[in-house]
Amino acid sequence: MNDSQYYKLCNDVTIEIKKATLGLIGKPEAGEILRIGADGTPTDKIDDVAENAALSVLENDGRSMLFISEELGEKRIGGKPEFTFVLDPIDGTFNAVNNIPFFCVPIAIGRSDLSDIKYGFVKNLVNDDIYFAEKGKGAFLNNRKIHVSNISEISKLSVLSYSHRPNAMPVNNHNVRRVRVYGSAGLELCYVAAGLFDAFFDMRGMLRITDIAASKIIVEEAGGMITDDKGGKLLTPLNVRERLNMIASNGFVHDELLKTCVEE
Repeated sequence: MNDSQYYKLCNDVTIEIKKATLGLIGKPEAGEILRIGADGTPTDKIDDVAENAALSVLENDGRSMLFISEELGEKRIGGKPEFTFVLDPIDGTFNAVNNIPFFCVPIAIGRSDLSDIKYGFVKNLVNDDIYFAEKGKGAFLNNRKIHVSNISEISKLSVLSYSHRPNAMPVNNHNVRRVRVYGSAGLELCYVAAGLFDAFFDMRGMLRITDIAASKIIVEEAGGMITDDKGGKLLTPLNVRERLNMIASNGFVHDELLKTCVEE
């Protein structure tokens, strides 16, 4: 497929997800736990509805693919897969259930590993902003090219940091300008790609490939850098059971931020 075909398929999926879940946003029944998903976490009703809406689009598409989702795990659609379609049906489920306006649908297209993702698509389900990137072609927000920030001083950084659990780096102790957390890693990483924030940390060992596969390529194509907490490349298989730590940044401050991990 070419980039326009990737875009259409991803957008079709997100349109159906939004239609299917719109009536559940902020409703108590949206958070009803139906089962434990393939990733080992509870599947809420809104996640299940969103995943089924996506599957309906993909099964009617006609192309063969390997479908990977937090809830279902893996499903082969058609014959020999042409590509792997990685989906988090709702990234920021807690926000959606409680009508907190910060949640999205992240979709990545690749093969078998985070390192071979070739297309990323993230739709903000609140305002319909679309972030997307194809490997080697740059990153875009609503068809406008985006780039990471150029802030290079720690004291001036605006950082997204999940640091409220044991072994998570307390980045706020390192004199950055501001620290925020919004509860949707896929969308927060896009904010780094667009230069709204300068870095993103999650050292809890809880991130799943469905959370970050799409946004990883968007950040990189926007000129940013993503590594594990040791500075190594993310070579994680496309398996919903995998968990990882991650730092994303504009690249200018990455080495300095890695030093803070060592200090901890």
